Amino acid sequence: MKIGRNDQCPCGSGKKYKKCCSLKLVCNTNTTFKTKYEFKTGSYGDVGDFKPSIACHKLIAIGEWEYHFVLVKISKSYDDDAQANQEAEADMSVAYEIKNAGGSDAEFANKLKQMGYVKVDDFNIVK
Repeated sequence: MKIGRNDQCPCGSGKKYKKCCSLKLVCNTNTTFKTKYEFKTGSYGDVGDFKPSIACHKLIAIGEWEYHFVLVKISKSYDDDAQANQEAEADMSVAYEIKNAGGSDAEFANKLKQMGYVKVDDFNIVK
């Protein structure tokens, strides 16, 4: 990814690139940053059939995220999305305990799989 002079610096300082890393000899305008991911809980489904879900977002540009994949716990169903979201939050907390204890990304993913989460394709995002 190419960084413009007035873009936020990818180092995370909060400064504009021109006032930060562009001044350092080791950086240039072709600076790249690592791909980052974030997980957000939610619900998947429709009225009367909401399922716990966890969406993985991928950082595609500074401050710009896109859906990478969605995991759904297909074995559970709730009448409202708040209940489904609450279960997804609890499940993700359990999986993060493994990660925070020094576990790998694979162990994090396997824990969610053990809890019944599966990847869904061709999902629709409702805003």
